[in-house]
Amino acid sequence: MITATPSTAPRSGFGLGTAVSPIVPVGRRFLFADRRRASLTVLGVAASLMLVLILDGIFAGAVDRVTYYIRTSPADVFVSQAGVRTMHMSASTLPADTPARVEQVPGVTWAAPIAFASGSVAGPRGRQLSYLFGYDTSTGRGGPTRLVAGRAPGVGEAVLDEQAADRLGIGVGDRFMVMGMPVRAAGFSTGGSSITNTTIFVDLTEFARIHDDRVSYVLAGLDDGADPETVADAIQAEAAGVEAQTTEEFADSEARVVTDMSADLLRLMSTIGLVIALAVIALGLMTATLTRLRDFAVLKALGARTPRLAGAVAMQVLLTVVLATTVATTAVLALAWLLPLAAPAVQISITAAAVLQTATTALLVGMLAALWPLRRIASLDAATGFRETR
Repeated sequence: MITATPSTAPRSGFGLGTAVSPIVPVGRRFLFADRRRASLTVLGVAASLMLVLILDGIFAGAVDRVTYYIRTSPADVFVSQAGVRTMHMSASTLPADTPARVEQVPGVTWAAPIAFASGSVAGPRGRQLSYLFGYDTSTGRGGPTRLVAGRAPGVGEAVLDEQAADRLGIGVGDRFMVMGMPVRAAGFSTGGSSITNTTIFVDLTEFARIHDDRVSYVLAGLDDGADPETVADAIQAEAAGVEAQTTEEFADSEARVVTDMSADLLRLMSTIGLVIALAVIALGLMTATLTRLRDFAVLKALGARTPRLAGAVAMQVLLTVVLATTVATTAVLALAWLLPLAAPAVQISITAAAVLQTATTALLVGMLAALWPLRRIASLDAATGFRETR
């Protein structure tokens, strides 16, 4: 904001003159003086922000899918072999009596064993990596969160995620292969497929036929009001040779290992996207200042000090980034809603923290790029600055 008092000075076209209010929003007027240029600048910055948000959102969505089973589980505590804190890149084997020992711990209402292994599933249209879960179908604990078709699996049957079933050409009642063993599709679940893998659920006895007879993890449900962390510590102390974590801790551990597995690729993609985005933002906002450099010289000749000019530029940058962030966020949210319709396995997850971090980075870079050309005006007297910008 620049303050100008009424005078007989000629009108500059930017709010200085006899018919002007004392407070002149110069930054906003500079931005919207040429609406076509302003629109192009905002859209250019928005496109750059979209690139960063989409890259972050795809990775966050993949992590959400990988941890979906854990996050939607009815269990309050996950129990695994001592030293094992994840499902990915881990092998956990527990003694057969572990569920009974966990259930005896004060605060535990129920304990359900599950078996877990990684392998592949094959259908008429191809093959896909898969995580195989074995659970007690009589209680349903440890099984799929929700069935969208069919029923729970019986002998020689399995429940397959609906997205994988569609991709592999498998219908309810069809036979397909899991780890080289034939099964029949009893139903379809949802939410268990990602870009790289899917999930399959079978009864524990069927898991023993396909893979082996073991208990990989134990899910524990707690009494109302029981503190998960306290009970997890008690389980770990009383049931020797186990690792007990709350569901939240287990999901966080799973997310970290997935992030570590993809760290190099993620860092490369994010760095490339960020550099491109920041270059476009810097160029666009620097150009916006350069095109108004003569106008800033006029304002300085009329008495405006350099800090006031910098304030006008800062306001222009702030408005541009805010508008661009709004456009980019709206567009990415729309894409996150539409993309699963075309590619169900791809999920974009946008968080307020990601939007705030991206906008803040864009604002800092934009400020530096837009204020840099003002050094030409700041280092000269008003008359010389006016002549040099003509």
